[in-house]
Amino acid sequence: MATYLLTWNPQKWHWEDLQDDIDEVSKKSFTKFRWSCGNSKRIVKGDRVFLLRQGMEPRGICGSGWAESKSFEEIHWREEKAERGRSTRYVKVKWDVLLNPETESIFPREWLNEPPLSDVNWNTQISGINIRDDIAEELEERWARFLEGRRIKAAELDFSHTSADEVLNPEEYWEGAVQQIAVNRYERDAEARRKCLKHYGFDCYICDFNFERVYGEVGRNFIHVHHLKPLSEISKKYKIDPIKDLRPVCPNCHAIIHQKSPPYSIEEIVELLHGES
Repeated sequence: MATYLLTWNPQKWHWEDLQDDIDEVSKKSFTKFRWSCGNSKRIVKGDRVFLLRQGMEPRGICGSGWAESKSFEEIHWREEKAERGRSTRYVKVKWDVLLNPETESIFPREWLNEPPLSDVNWNTQISGINIRDDIAEELEERWARFLEGRRIKAAELDFSHTSADEVLNPEEYWEGAVQQIAVNRYERDAEARRKCLKHYGFDCYICDFNFERVYGEVGRNFIHVHHLKPLSEISKKYKIDPIKDLRPVCPNCHAIIHQKSPPYSIEEIVELLHGES
């Protein structure tokens, strides 16, 4: 799974039915429609996407979702270009979060200037740029924390049959929980990641690669964390066990795991790597 940035400039396109789309997310936990991805031909079904509002304040991340198709070419969304026969590329997206910048807070543009997110050119007006895996993982965690901060109180959340005491227990970690606030979302818990790494360490669970051993201090404590059950397949709340459900993997092994859908298992990648039968 790769991660891509999609952009929206309201000065160039007025999103008339934005609130209707947000309402549909609230009712169904998702909504689907296509979005321009510039000239990108690399996006495929299952890739992660984030939507960045540009051009006018407030600027920042205002949506996220999953690609429902590979990119495809159709007539341009801008009327003047369409009249000249111009085309552009699109991707169908299943949106899991949409925020209305005119009525609610969005993930502020200035937060993207903080390392390591600052390594990305967030000033781009081009849709469809790839976000490096390590930065995408950091963005995912900060996006989840931002959404968590929007929670008003536990009683207003849709936690199925789970009590507020269970939810707020600091020793339990929940992933994939559909929360009914202004939007629904898949919840990620950074503390679960920390518990996983405290148990397994920072060696890749598959190939034993360690960034600090190879790159020195700059690679210290760097590793991806792989969910054995992809969050995109989860439609109901479940309690995550950081030891049983997560594994540290290097970006290379992580990329190979997601070379197909559903992803390869850890055991399958070990077999590919070592030729074990």
